[in-house]
Amino acid sequence: MSKRSLIWLATLALLLSVAGFGLAQAQDKDAAMIGYRQKLMQANGFHAGSIGAILKGEWPHKEDGSAHAKALAANAMLIVNAFKAQTADVKTDAKQNIWQEMAKFEEKAKDFERETAKLAEIAGSSDMSGVPAQMKKVGEACGACHKEFRKPKEESYKK
Repeated sequence: MSKRSLIWLATLALLLSVAGFGLAQAQDKDAAMIGYRQKLMQANGFHAGSIGAILKGEWPHKEDGSAHAKALAANAMLIVNAFKAQTADVKTDAKQNIWQEMAKFEEKAKDFERETAKLAEIAGSSDMSGVPAQMKKVGEACGACHKEFRKPKEESYKK
């Protein structure tokens, strides 16, 4: 094999390894973003579920409801940024239409943000009587986004 052929093959091998490294980095970045999103959504489920448990009398420390409501409201503010970057070829329950309809997704996420902020305000007051009705509004806002932008359970990667 000529020297020129060896140089060409070495250059090609280097380019392919760099491209492979870049692809691996992109996949690692996508996996990290998916992990962040999933943890954020799991935390939302935890806080909403904890408030539900308090309302049902399953958790005796009603004073914890305010902290859960505040945490849920804080998490709601993170949702839009968590979905800004599109990911590919990673296990997720997010539908691809999030990125084609980002303005609509952001609108629904902002609705959730508004409703959770109201919940935190109500839960932080001395009159907790409005919490059940506001939790229903939070659930509706959450579900409205899931209906359009999350795969149905039968299509979940978690099944």
